[in-house]
Amino acid sequence: MHRRSEKTAAEFLDMLLPRKVPAVLSVVFTVCLQAQARANEVDADISSEVRDKYLVILCAERDFSSAKQEGERVSQLSGLQFSMRGHVWDSNKGLMLPDDCEDPMYCGEYALRRYNELNLTSTKPVGYISVEKSEAYPHLQKGYYIALAAICDSHEDAEKELLKFKPFAPKAYVAKTEIYMGCIH
Repeated sequence: MHRRSEKTAAEFLDMLLPRKVPAVLSVVFTVCLQAQARANEVDADISSEVRDKYLVILCAERDFSSAKQEGERVSQLSGLQFSMRGHVWDSNKGLMLPDDCEDPMYCGEYALRRYNELNLTSTKPVGYISVEKSEAYPHLQKGYYIALAAICDSHEDAEKELLKFKPFAPKAYVAKTEIYMGCIH
């Protein structure tokens, strides 16, 4: 009897398996399609928050200290504030927020500059000069530290800002990039 029940069970599984495989494959395929649809929705949401921006770059240097010195020099000459935005230089990691920063999500990481104003809640917002990593901005050559004087919404606005810095930084230029302007938390 025991052998017969084993044979019956095996026959039952043989009968069931061909019917289950298509069903399981169908479920897996449906789940994959749904996941892809959600991923496409997320991509569309992200894409809708990406904006063309125009950067006024005072200099691009391979060496962090050189870019920082140039940014500070132009800051003194132009009267525009210099800020590292809480970032520090780490000889192992490069430019980054300290491990004990205000926003735990970005501690120990580099957070790119997205806005022209240092204080977004100010009634009279004012720009500033900072040092940034070039690879954080699409269309810029990687591996440089840039002294960034302004982030503008249009090429025309960037050219106007550039004129303010040319007397102090004759090699300054405008570069087009794309920046995600949506929520980053």
